[in-house]
Amino acid sequence: MSRKRPVFDSPKRYYLLNKPTGCVSACQDAEHPTVLDYLPMDLRRGLFPIGRLDKNTEGLLILTDDGKLNRWLLEPEHHVEKRYLFWAMGTLKPETIAEMEKGFTVKGIPEPLRPVKLNLLQCSTVGKIEHPFFENRRYLFTECPEAPAFFAEITLTEGKRHQIKRMMEAVGCTVLTLQRIAFGSVTLEASLLSGEYRSLTDAEIQSLQQKE
Repeated sequence: MSRKRPVFDSPKRYYLLNKPTGCVSACQDAEHPTVLDYLPMDLRRGLFPIGRLDKNTEGLLILTDDGKLNRWLLEPEHHVEKRYLFWAMGTLKPETIAEMEKGFTVKGIPEPLRPVKLNLLQCSTVGKIEHPFFENRRYLFTECPEAPAFFAEITLTEGKRHQIKRMMEAVGCTVLTLQRIAFGSVTLEASLLSGEYRSLTDAEIQSLQQKE
């Protein structure tokens, strides 16, 4: 049973960042640029990301100084939907998609994953993908240009470490690109370029605070 919704402090600050690849979801890091480096210095104080995206994963990331909202949204029982687009090398059979949508067991994760929504959007080959690959997968562009590949949209309600990559590896596929495009009702618009940010609207903030 979900605990009682907290009373959220006001005013607080809420930003949507279109996270580029190559930076980490942290407030400071000795080796890599962080997501806060894309905001002006005078806005950074007290901000932190809600959840995280891997270094090479791009897309929607919410930055805030609202600790109550962060804890509220990351509680497992709230099942906040997170939607991603990705390219992967390999093929997905209809029965494999159906298995993932019912709940899926991945080696190394003790409990079955929650059901996902997965839509296959396009089939192609590795050499025809125009979006830049993960840094450690770029060799596949030249070494396996004729290998089958697919573009898909997946919606999760949990956030296990490297979950999408591990799910695809479990069925013999290799994720090449990964972008988050939605967190709950907050979506990433095409006009917000990589590395750019904007303030959340009042309606977006309210929708996150009311998430059951």
